[in-house]
Amino acid sequence: MIVSFDVDGVLVEVSQTYHRALAETVGKYLDRPVSQKEILNLKAALKLNNDWDATVASLVYYQSELALSEFLKLALPGPPDYRKFYDLGRVLDIKLPEYKEVRIIFENIYHRYQSQEDLRVAPQILAEIRKLAGIMAVITGRTREDLDLTFERHKLYRYFDYLITEDDLPAVDARKPAPYPLKYLLAQTGFQPPVCHIGDTEADRLMVENYEREENKQVVFILFEHQFNQQVPADFRVNQAEELVTLLRWMVEETQG
Repeated sequence: MIVSFDVDGVLVEVSQTYHRALAETVGKYLDRPVSQKEILNLKAALKLNNDWDATVASLVYYQSELALSEFLKLALPGPPDYRKFYDLGRVLDIKLPEYKEVRIIFENIYHRYQSQEDLRVAPQILAEIRKLAGIMAVITGRTREDLDLTFERHKLYRYFDYLITEDDLPAVDARKPAPYPLKYLLAQTGFQPPVCHIGDTEADRLMVENYEREENKQVVFILFEHQFNQQVPADFRVNQAEELVTLLRWMVEETQG
């Protein structure tokens, strides 16, 4: 069995770190506070996996003064990354900061809160999954630096064989929901069914779906539920980490039986 995990919203609770940094970065540029919940709902509606991209999208949305439904009609088509929001900003005559600057501002704010990150999956649960899985991996949109900050603090590296981060991708187009991160992982491990990916976003689901379509191989998508992803389809859904152990144990037994 191969089990890959997303990090934010799955392994790690990020409501007081990444989510907070997203709202504060947008608020800094707009020079007013913004609703964290509203921005996260916008990010989910746009199927974005990257908070830097979500920052740019939010800046266009708020400055456009369009109704959400009208904004989504304009913003949903095209690749799910920052490039189309800069294009849309030019069409709407909205001045936007450079992407490099957005990244720096966001990361500086995030690093102020990073020490507050707690785990959604406790080490003892990861140890149980480690007994079931031949290979455990991480597929995340984080940079390796941001992953290090949290994984070293919580001593998580010992549970994982492979780590696929933002730094391992050859281009923006290779980010989730593109199948590249999963293809890159399975090219190294070989395909050893059952293969599972545990995520919490539409981008995770689409990565799995796109991989299956291109490779004609089945990957089980398990959704780790929270308040912002109830609409995301999945092969299986879990609400607590303990449920994950039960589900994976059943899958191993079904494969062996």
